[in-house]
Amino acid sequence: MKRLFPVLFLLFSGWMLSQLKIDSISHNRGNMETSIYPALLVGYHFSGDAKDNTETWKAGQMHTVELAYAKVFKYGGHHGGSKVYYVGSDFSLSNKYDFFVAPKIGINVGAGFMFGTELQFQTNFEQFVPRIMPYFGIGGWGGKFYIGYNFRLAKAESLPTNTGHIGITWPIIKVKKG
Repeated sequence: MKRLFPVLFLLFSGWMLSQLKIDSISHNRGNMETSIYPALLVGYHFSGDAKDNTETWKAGQMHTVELAYAKVFKYGGHHGGSKVYYVGSDFSLSNKYDFFVAPKIGINVGAGFMFGTELQFQTNFEQFVPRIMPYFGIGGWGGKFYIGYNFRLAKAESLPTNTGHIGITWPIIKVKKG
């Protein structure tokens, strides 16, 4: 009897706690399909470390609005995830600098915890600075709350470098097919 208890415990635990297609606790209940749909992403970002080596931290704060078109791949299953390709632009306002536009392309992947990268082309229509920003955060299915760090790929003397970056992005329009 003493040897039977561990075997029964393991079998019962596997039966009750397994995440199989017939799992009755899961809200997905075996929905293993992949959905692919376009979405319009809107976001707000804050950069508090725009350095040009002449001003204080407060003078370099940047507030950015993001608009992007995305292709969202939503993977089903008990621990589903997503992959998002997007193209769009950031529109930045700062306390010291005038209006900036940063067309960008990017990708992120995740299932709760997500990570990604984007390539931005920041310009004030006089100078141009390409930047790459890896980031990580939480989110999925097009939405994200993240922290990133911008790396310059070229030098422009009068454009600020907003290195520290925190943001939130959410899909406001999802066009689901089917």
